[in-house]
Amino acid sequence: MPPPAAPACVAMYESWRYTTAANDCDDTVSVFVTYQDGATGYCATLPPGAVTTVGEGYLGRHGHPDHLATCRPD
Repeated sequence: MPPPAAPACVAMYESWRYTTAANDCDDTVSVFVTYQDGATGYCATLPPGAVTTVGEGYLGRHGHPDHLATCRPD
């Protein structure tokens, strides 16, 4: 069973170099990026208002990111 998608209040931005997540939710969320080839990035915890890099960009080895999913931080 795949992990649930990140809430709609978490935005994903992609560039040639990085994939970034921005948390506009009222609560802290933990997310990872899933690429179109099925690979996944690492789990990143974002407090409300945080913006952070969650993976490589579309010129990386996995190509374009597909979506963000929720995860449990280690």
